[in-house]
Amino acid sequence: MQLNRCHFLKCAVSIIFLLPFSGCYSGTSLPSDLPKLTPCTLTFTQEGQPLDGAMVTLNPTDSSKWYPSGITNEKGSVELYTNGKYKGAPQGNYKAVVKKVYTEPSKLGTPIEEGSPGYEEWQQKVAKEKRHSWSVVEKKFTDVNTTTLEVVIPATTTVFDLGKPAKDIFEDE
Repeated sequence: MQLNRCHFLKCAVSIIFLLPFSGCYSGTSLPSDLPKLTPCTLTFTQEGQPLDGAMVTLNPTDSSKWYPSGITNEKGSVELYTNGKYKGAPQGNYKAVVKKVYTEPSKLGTPIEEGSPGYEEWQQKVAKEKRHSWSVVEKKFTDVNTTTLEVVIPATTTVFDLGKPAKDIFEDE
């Protein structure tokens, strides 16, 4: 009986010691210079309708190296993560850049499932196919130098309507 208790104690101590090194440990090492982050969700719409699948990046107006960003969901909302890793955004002033590109669907019909016969040939044909793409978002919102979207974290305004969808067509090359 004494041997079993000793064995159990050694196992328990080993598990406690090794837990921080396992993939199951939920602790995250944060950079020492990362400012306090504020959980933040913003919403983007076009003509009052949710803008789904748009990439949103907040560009600090000061010299900060921390960039909150995320992708809008079906409700047009984006939960911000700083530098793509850390949930929330540092307090401050930002210029928001919003990008979403639409590409015409392939005229080659239903895609062939990966791993199926003819898949690689179909992929090559699709790659060579000329399809039009365009920015769904008006061009001024897609560049930090021209965007008029200003965000203050903690956010005072959480809904931004981008107006009419853009139709600036450009050729894939």
